[in-house]
Amino acid sequence: MDTTPLDDAASGFIAIPGQGVAGAARIPTLYIRAVEKAGGRAQVFCPFDQLRADENVPEDITIHMDVDLEDVSVLDKACGLLLPGGGDVDPIQYGQPRHPRTRGVSRERDRYEINLLRSALKRDMPVLAICRGFQLLNVTMGGTLIQHLADEGERLDHDRDMPRAEPVHSLKIDPNCYLAEIFGKLEVPVNSHHHQGLDIVAEGLDQIAWSGDGVLEAVIASGYTWVVGVQWHPEVMAPMSSGQLRLFEEFVNAARRYRERTAAA
Repeated sequence: MDTTPLDDAASGFIAIPGQGVAGAARIPTLYIRAVEKAGGRAQVFCPFDQLRADENVPEDITIHMDVDLEDVSVLDKACGLLLPGGGDVDPIQYGQPRHPRTRGVSRERDRYEINLLRSALKRDMPVLAICRGFQLLNVTMGGTLIQHLADEGERLDHDRDMPRAEPVHSLKIDPNCYLAEIFGKLEVPVNSHHHQGLDIVAEGLDQIAWSGDGVLEAVIASGYTWVVGVQWHPEVMAPMSSGQLRLFEEFVNAARRYRERTAAA
């Protein structure tokens, strides 16, 4: 594991917050590998001071531990922000009491990722928000969440035991949106590992893809150059799906354009 001091970090990387709860971090390795496969590179920034005891970190991954929750300067040398999956966003962030099935909450992680996201949006930095990140994007911009989809009548089985490469259901994509260009078709099979979903969609987020039971699966923030949120786990499917990999390739390309734009400013 490379623990390069933050001041020495090279510019032009994708910043990814570390995962985890209860003060013990997990490394978002699959997300890092998807970024690398798409031609980019990533560094991890974690607000926790230690890793989980069972965490095995590859030697080639750069991780910065115990980052200050208010410190968004990590984005000064970054060219993109990827918000990964994980535990639920604390309902206090959108003004609701906690549902009995809400789980894996980390207020430290919420606070840090919201601070990073707000800073990235202010910079018009490319953002790819996945699963929990998709939900956090909505909450940060003023939306709310359904805390347990299974409470709401007939639903697909969205909450599989873990993110797997095999598809669980299909998406129906708005034919006029950017995601349709990425995948080159209007119906796409995806995996699924979530028990929550978007409820009130924040102003500024365009709804662009849905599962068969009406659960919103993708948004874009059209007021920014490149901000995409998806509910499924493309990082797991990217090694064997060219369409899912293309999402990361487009993100990395947007990050390159951001780096060129800010370097020229």
